[in-house]
Amino acid sequence: MIDSTPSIDHEDVLRALRRVDAPELARYRPLSEVSLTDVGDGVNDVFVVSPDHDTDRNADRLVVKFGTYSEPGHLRAGVTAYRLLAEFTDLPVPEVVALDEGDDETPPFVVMEHRPGAALADGFLDTERATNPAAVRLLGAVMAAFGSIPAQATDGYGYIQRTDYRDENPVAVGTYDDCSAWLVDYGTELYEAAAAHEKLDAIVPDVFDYLQASRDRLPATPSPSIVITDFSPANLMNRDGIPPESVDELTGVIDLERAKLGPLEFAAVNAEYLLTRYVDDPAPVREALYDPLPFGPDIPRRDCYRVLAMGRSVAALPFWYDSEGELYEQRASAIASELDRVVR
Repeated sequence: MIDSTPSIDHEDVLRALRRVDAPELARYRPLSEVSLTDVGDGVNDVFVVSPDHDTDRNADRLVVKFGTYSEPGHLRAGVTAYRLLAEFTDLPVPEVVALDEGDDETPPFVVMEHRPGAALADGFLDTERATNPAAVRLLGAVMAAFGSIPAQATDGYGYIQRTDYRDENPVAVGTYDDCSAWLVDYGTELYEAAAAHEKLDAIVPDVFDYLQASRDRLPATPSPSIVITDFSPANLMNRDGIPPESVDELTGVIDLERAKLGPLEFAAVNAEYLLTRYVDDPAPVREALYDPLPFGPDIPRRDCYRVLAMGRSVAALPFWYDSEGELYEQRASAIASELDRVVR
């Protein structure tokens, strides 16, 4: 399981900020006098930076997010996603001040505008808030905006490699020209990293066959959407952490590292699986998620997308659960049983 102990201290943060040459940092100098607050979520180390000499606690602040468990490319992909969404949607994404790929002393990090408020959930295990239909409906509306980026603002599919510019507009460049090839490779990579469990060991070879057989069923050049494969109400912020009436009242859409380009339908089925895997009755969550989307849950290739979504759980089991614990056994058995129904 991932250790939530911060691995970055305040001196590391100051050393990172000294690497940044950006006008937004002018009001924070001298850096030795800034106030740093650790708000890490246990996955990456995150700090809020405030000028100590500024008595206005509502003043603009910055966030420094380190790639403690992420590679430079993961942060880079998130930066591209923020820039596209800022350009082509009205979503309240943070403005990016700087991206630094780090060195032997400093991990990769990104400096961003601080978005005020509190998240609508603490994560997927925060079941009550993460599956609150009001929060899930907002999630669906934000995902619909992710799918509204123009096709000319993307080039390819899969993991976002970099940002190009055409006519001064940002363009997200993916790693694959063929989306079906990316989806099959993505699923194959996840199931190759399957957690150790006798039931999973027995079904995974059939999953590989199923993925290859599904290649021609998956779309080669779908309308592109930004895809965040761990997207949940924890990525959405409001002033008090309570779901507002509309997307316009959100104060932040955050944590977009590892962003990808792919079909909005896959993003929806993926989010549906992650949100409903811990609930007895998935119907209210499913209804809320698809309500703002331009399609319902009964979409073509739903079974393929579901298998791809489950791949993340298969690979992440030993990271999120104690391999000797009851929950590990329950999740592995449940996943194996569903895979058996789909791929055999």
